[in-house]
Amino acid sequence: MKIGIDIDNTITHTTEMIMHYARIFGEEKKLNTTPDPRYYYLEDALGWDSATSNFFLDNYLSKIYKEMQPKEKAVEVIKQLKEEHELFLITSRNEQFPLVKEVTLEWLGQYDIAFDQLILNTTANMHHFSKLGVCQEHGVELMIEDHHELALELSQAIPVILFDYPYNRHLESGNIIRVSHWNEVIECLTKIPNKHSKP
Repeated sequence: MKIGIDIDNTITHTTEMIMHYARIFGEEKKLNTTPDPRYYYLEDALGWDSATSNFFLDNYLSKIYKEMQPKEKAVEVIKQLKEEHELFLITSRNEQFPLVKEVTLEWLGQYDIAFDQLILNTTANMHHFSKLGVCQEHGVELMIEDHHELALELSQAIPVILFDYPYNRHLESGNIIRVSHWNEVIECLTKIPNKHSKP
């Protein structure tokens, strides 16, 4: 089977690292630093305006990407998946950010994350792009994701294993299987029809 895997908040603890640096930045700038976890984007979670959020991300993203930690058992389960499946890491991280590809590949190597292909966002939208087209182009049959909008769009065409967060709990679809830990992912695959082993 060809499996797509998101990186941020799926393999990693990205939000925790973003909020760590948002506290430092926000205290310096006298901004709100208490996030509302029901929202995904900084503008909604912290009430910052777009210009402030973009300035923060421009200055801190590379540091965040370098310092974040993988989720518990993510490395081991992904390695297990790679033995039988073809893995595509499909991320909204945008290549327009300086060194984002290099930093991402370095981090993946540091933690020995197994994968066949890394696909980054190359669109004009710096923080979000449709992954459905990428999945269709590469024949991806299942996506492991956390983002509510992306999961909803993807679930119209392929099954989605969705990592549970307050910002995606409103989402309901018969084609979405919700998980809270990587240990649940292997079991979920047994519920997905038409699986094909890697040749």
